[in-house]
Amino acid sequence: MSPPSERKVQISSSFDIDSKSFHEKVVDHKNGGTKRIDEEEPHQHHQSTTVTSNPVKYENNGTDELHITEANGAGGLRIAMGGDDAGVGYRSQIKADLEADPRVAKVIDVGVHEKSDKTAYAHPADEAAKMVAKGDADRALLICGTGLGVAISANKVPGVRAVTAHDSFSVERSIMSNDAQVLCMGERVIGLELARRLAKEWIGYKFDPKSASAAKVDAIMEYEKKNFA
Repeated sequence: MSPPSERKVQISSSFDIDSKSFHEKVVDHKNGGTKRIDEEEPHQHHQSTTVTSNPVKYENNGTDELHITEANGAGGLRIAMGGDDAGVGYRSQIKADLEADPRVAKVIDVGVHEKSDKTAYAHPADEAAKMVAKGDADRALLICGTGLGVAISANKVPGVRAVTAHDSFSVERSIMSNDAQVLCMGERVIGLELARRLAKEWIGYKFDPKSASAAKVDAIMEYEKKNFA
């Protein structure tokens, strides 16, 4: 293999935008997942980017009349976490990951906090799900032994859609197809590193209310209204 070139290479680009709307997709290659920003108001924007090698330097300059904030107004997701004694080990690890992630504004841990606490999974699951239903949290991540009990419990809260998912595709579709606000996992079912990876992927997805899936989610909620009125 030949040694790397010592030549300095510089690539520059600039452009102006004057449009009726703004759509941006951000891919986080380090933490996984994507984030989509949509703004339907008109805006003007000038952007210039320069990339230089040896050493690598990235310069990004722009003037933008559009001020973009996250939907919750806090610049990141508010995530409630909870579970029983069977999920304490994983939850503490994933909580630390989420608190260190710039896509997360706040993590609210409703417990349990110790393996010696034998509180039934239904109680923390209900508390976390109610935070989502009331708008005090954007999403919830619940962990018990299987991920099943907490999902059943969270789904008893009106307006909440909770799923158990242990693979990347299911986690993705839980948001993109089902607009599920609550992800549940089982510490006795899935490995720790995969659970951590799935949590990172999960916070990168955002439901599109204009997608074909929106009508299907609306149908679910209509049945909830009819059956539990």
